[in-house]
Amino acid sequence: MFILLVEDEDLYAKMIWTFLEQNGYTDLKRVDNALECLQQVHVDRVPDIIVLDYNLGNLDGVSTLKQIRSFRPDLKVILLSGQKDVKVAVQSIKKGAREYIIKEGGREFERLLSIIREIEAELSQKKESKKPIAKLFNKVKHFLMNND
Repeated sequence: MFILLVEDEDLYAKMIWTFLEQNGYTDLKRVDNALECLQQVHVDRVPDIIVLDYNLGNLDGVSTLKQIRSFRPDLKVILLSGQKDVKVAVQSIKKGAREYIIKEGGREFERLLSIIREIEAELSQKKESKKPIAKLFNKVKHFLMNND
């Protein structure tokens, strides 16, 4: 499970990173701005989950999410924010965030972990459901290649 952490506050990013590692998530990468996040999603290795800060300075989380959705509509994004404004939360969900979690001095980490585990289970189940189709495809391919 590859998780991209997009957080511009160093101390907070280290806290999340350590928490995730302690809970078995070690395939992590951190970037500290929206542009690097978009580059990661567009050019580099695509993460399974993005944990995205709302306030990034150069671009807010909802705008970043909107751009992610334009070329990776199925990518799982969890928005973290110090914003307690319900309108921001609703807008985030409408734009495709899986969850909007308010930063509360570390108390939000358990909620974050819970959502990551839910997504991990969903992705695992999705992979399992594709296996029979892949096997059938390989059998058909093998049959066609051997019966020309």
